[in-house]
Amino acid sequence: MMFTTQKKIYDDVTTLDGDDLICYCIGVDKQTIVEAVLNGANTLKTIKEQTMACTGDACKEKTPTAAAAPKRSSSLSNFMTKETR
Repeated sequence: MMFTTQKKIYDDVTTLDGDDLICYCIGVDKQTIVEAVLNGANTLKTIKEQTMACTGDACKEKTPTAAAAPKRSSSLSNFMTKETR
């Protein structure tokens, strides 16, 4: 049996699992944002409205990579929009 693992690059949302956090201060994971995009959220504003991601005030302090959640949420939205076309 051979196992392969893809290294997680937290600034590249395509390498993250569904339960990896995108927004650390609110606790929103990738799967929650994916579901929002699949349900029609196609801008950062609509992702925020549907998931509450990026609405806190401590993402930069709580995120391990010091990258803000809006950048990751927007990247995930862009990726999902391309994939679902």
